[in-house]
Amino acid sequence: MPKQIIHPDDATRQAAKYAQLIQNGVNLRAIVAQMLRDIDAMRQSQNLNGDAINNHQIVLAYVSKLNSLTRLTTDREMAALEAIDHLAEGEDVESEVIPL
Repeated sequence: MPKQIIHPDDATRQAAKYAQLIQNGVNLRAIVAQMLRDIDAMRQSQNLNGDAINNHQIVLAYVSKLNSLTRLTTDREMAALEAIDHLAEGEDVESEVIPL
């Protein structure tokens, strides 16, 4: 399996700090917005893209938090994928809401 060396430049250090801070967050929109800012900054500063970004430890930390907030399981994921098919066709769907 290929590996990458991640150099802690300013953008990466700042992204790591935000990734640490969001671990206590509950505002999904704010977390995703910060994740996008950090990905853009790291892509620019280190010329990363594709698999290098998808497998970056900072990105994985954000995805872990998103998974936690959404209580994502395989069953919930499959139900969501089925639901978006119905929504795309203009059909109503019922969605389970699990409180934090």
